[in-house]
This record gives sequence, C-alpha cells and structure tokens, in this order.
Amino acid sequence: MSQDENENRITELEIQLAHMETVMSDLSDMIKSQWDRIDVLERRNKLMSDDIKRMIDFLRTSPEDDAPPPHY
Repeated sequence: MSQDENENRITELEIQLAHMETVMSDLSDMIKSQWDRIDVLERRNKLMSDDIKRMIDFLRTSPEDDAPPPHY
C-alpha cells in the first residue's frame, strides 16, 4: 500500500469517527430529553392518581349518603 492510500484510509476513518461522535452525541441528548419527559409524566401520573384517590374517598364519605331524602 502506498503512502497516499494509507493517508486516504486514515482520512476516511477520521471522517467516519467524527460522524459517529456526532451521532452518539445526538442520541445521548435525545435519551436525556426522553428521560426528562418520562420524569414529568410520572409526576403528573402520581398527582392524578392522588387526585382520583381523594375524589373516591370524598365520594365514599359524602354526607349526602347519610342525609335522609328531602321529602322526609
């Protein structure tokens, strides 16, 4: 192999490496963004679940259930 061929191969490898580094960085950013979004959704889900439990508890202990009907 000649010196020029070796230099061309090295240049091509460096180009591919630079491209792979860019792709890895982009993927890392995307994963970070998705984890952040998952965290937000998990917090919202927990809040909604707590709200539903409070509403169910409220409905179960509603004083309207114990009151006599209005015609009494």
